[in-house]
Amino acid sequence: MSLRIERLRTRSQHYLTLKQWDAAAASYESLLAVEPDDVDALLGYAKAQSSRGRVRAAHAAALRAHALAPREPRQVLELAGRLRLLNESGLLVDLLRQSGIERHDDPDALLEQALSASTINAHEESLVLVDRVLELAPDLPEARYLRGNVMMFFGRMDEAEVELERAITLKPGYAQAHWVLSRLRRQTLERNHAQRIRARLAEVRPGGHGETYLSFALHNELHDLGQYADAWRALERGCAAKRGLAPHDRAVTARLFDRLKQLCTANFVNPGPAPEGSFVPIFVIGMHRSGTTLLERILGGHSQVADGGETYLFTGQMKIAADTHVSGVLDQRLLDRVSDVDYQAVGAGFLRASAWRARGHAYLTEKLPSNFLHAGFIAKALPQARFLHMRRDPRETCFSNLRTLFSDIASYSYDQLDMADYYRRYLDLMGHWHDVMPGRILDISYDALVEDAEAVARDVFAFCGLSFEPGTLDLNRNGAVSTASSAQVRGSISKRKVPDWQHYRRHLQPMLEALDDLV
Repeated sequence: MSLRIERLRTRSQHYLTLKQWDAAAASYESLLAVEPDDVDALLGYAKAQSSRGRVRAAHAAALRAHALAPREPRQVLELAGRLRLLNESGLLVDLLRQSGIERHDDPDALLEQALSASTINAHEESLVLVDRVLELAPDLPEARYLRGNVMMFFGRMDEAEVELERAITLKPGYAQAHWVLSRLRRQTLERNHAQRIRARLAEVRPGGHGETYLSFALHNELHDLGQYADAWRALERGCAAKRGLAPHDRAVTARLFDRLKQLCTANFVNPGPAPEGSFVPIFVIGMHRSGTTLLERILGGHSQVADGGETYLFTGQMKIAADTHVSGVLDQRLLDRVSDVDYQAVGAGFLRASAWRARGHAYLTEKLPSNFLHAGFIAKALPQARFLHMRRDPRETCFSNLRTLFSDIASYSYDQLDMADYYRRYLDLMGHWHDVMPGRILDISYDALVEDAEAVARDVFAFCGLSFEPGTLDLNRNGAVSTASSAQVRGSISKRKVPDWQHYRRHLQPMLEALDDLV
């Protein structure tokens, strides 16, 4: 190694350590000009460019690093994190499968990658990694917690419960574990965790994540027990804590939705040539908690359909094309750049990045509900895509959102009036999509689906160009479900006799009045 190259390497790493991103990017460019196959340099360059907001350059460097097939554990772990941030889930899975990283002996590093695999719905890979972690550190509560989650996603609820209880034994204040445990099964008077959760709530710092998780956990348990007054108080406490952690601004939402409608005219969404791909994407869209998981389970039972779950792959391709980071699914930064986007490249990139999920099937579902925000861009980029829009009673949808603890993706869902305002804007935007691209979206009533699943399923499959298969209505089949409905979508298709919101009617008057004309 020449002295000049060693100096470039040292200088580049120095700038990176100091977070001098511009200087680091320039220095790594000089290094890569003479050492183009240096994996460490490519990873450093990708990090610097990503930190500068240059997503396209970061993406190209990460893809180049992946093509070099690194096997050194440190490089594999760094590259895996970079690929996850860039929504390159297929390449991440390939890296985890081919690198032999499961033979690594650092439990913390392996746990991080197991979590990465789980977040992209690669649960089999996640299970291999977390089992290796537990070989090295059997009493690591975070590993027990993750394994419990993976078992829940696979529908193995008894095993999930064992792992989560083990995590709580090892770490009694593990608020997230208490919360997941509260969702695993219906709680009964004879078998519940309400008193244990109350004891932990008495010890937590007000306004923090612990109070949030434990309050929602207590709400879930008391709701199952029919103790609705106490359940409401727990929900109010949890929502208040979450609002402090993830505040919502209705004005920002209003500007975003209005700008979307201004940009996405009928002329704008008119598609160009369809990019080549081996499968047809089916986008299942709507509000969270509207029945999208149930619909995807039915679709995924078809012999020609692979269920892809919820991903941010389309957002990821828009980020690359617009060369900007994006907060959530869509934000103003992205909208400011959409006129310069190459939509055929976005469509081709989505098909490439999603192909591993299709597993040779002719159709692939993508069921991130909030992709309804992207519907105009998806229609333009993927002329062959089908849109299935789930609609559910506004009161049921909004209350189900209110009592669900999301990450930071749904800040509107912790206040009754914020929730109602967002729902109205969503409904208005869906009307706009129907106006500017008539015939491309099939609306599906949740109530109709649970009342006569076969009739609705026949319409859905016909819209997608598929014949109906009776086995699609069997929800007990194997397969992972990693959404907020993971514990509810196995078994028979049925409707609750009394909608959950009715138990809390007197507390929900602000939201119900705001939705009254939509019912």
